[in-house]
Amino acid sequence: MGKGYDLGTLLSVMKTDLIELINTKIEYYKLEVFEKTSGLGSFLVFGIIVMNLIFFAFVFAFLALGFLIADWLGSFAGGFGIVALIYLIVLLIVFAMRKSIIRSFQNMFLKQLDSDLEDEIKYEEKHTQQRRVSEEHEEYMENYKKSKNKYTDFNYE
Repeated sequence: MGKGYDLGTLLSVMKTDLIELINTKIEYYKLEVFEKTSGLGSFLVFGIIVMNLIFFAFVFAFLALGFLIADWLGSFAGGFGIVALIYLIVLLIVFAMRKSIIRSFQNMFLKQLDSDLEDEIKYEEKHTQQRRVSEEHEEYMENYKKSKNKYTDFNYE
């Protein structure tokens, strides 16, 4: 083999490199899953915060509506009874539309995951293009140096 390497040493080095490559790939995929999970988790936390704010806005709006109707009717029981009926009507509407509501939330989550994937693809494309340009530049510089040496390596003695 010319430089004193035997087959056992080469196989041992290849085995070590292969194990290191596999461990690096495993670590990469762990980090990728962690990134996607954290992105989805932060999206869910944001959604929960918004839903809580909307919930409390509705509670206070219906409380105000209950007091308003109670003032018009002159009876708290009548006013809040009407608000309770409104809540029941909304509940029936939500229950009747549950499949489309669930589907819309699923689509929202899938769009979030898809946008993360699209961002990753754009990132990879950008860096692949940058690597390609860098490699082309290095190749150009090597060819330039070779051509320069070709014309300057004359022995004038």
